[in-house]
Amino acid sequence: MKLTKTDKQNLAKELAKEFAAKDTFFASFNGMKYKDSNTLRESLRPVKSRFKVMRNTIVSHALENASLKAADAALIKGPTAVVTLEDSNEITRVAKELMAFAKTNPGVKWKGGFYEKKWLSPEDMLRLSKIGSKPELYTQLASMLYSSIAQIRYVLDALKEQKEKAEVK
Repeated sequence: MKLTKTDKQNLAKELAKEFAAKDTFFASFNGMKYKDSNTLRESLRPVKSRFKVMRNTIVSHALENASLKAADAALIKGPTAVVTLEDSNEITRVAKELMAFAKTNPGVKWKGGFYEKKWLSPEDMLRLSKIGSKPELYTQLASMLYSSIAQIRYVLDALKEQKEKAEVK
């Protein structure tokens, strides 16, 4: 499909709005088959994220329009794919999906992205993929708090019992 200059400008404006409002990851890909890209799209659907291939000029203009500056100039070199997150709470789950996909598709290289308008390097994405999601972390925190409270209660019960035995004597 042939895009006119106006079409490209409109796409860049729409993409800039997405970049300004949503967290985003970028990738380069070589040799990715259409079937593989559909597999990635399907795996990102449950975590409310979208994968799309974009022209570099559109991406660079969108970044300018969104007042975002990538730390790495190679961001818009070669074929570029963009993953936008609808829910920033799902960033770790999305990073896990993206890193798992890159393991099975060696032609895909994650270049980084933006989280709350701050640049993330590929290493940051890898670190994000290794931690739990917000709900998982909240569950772990609640579990640790409950465990601590249970231990404190056990100690208090033991002290109470010890005090009662001392009063009886």
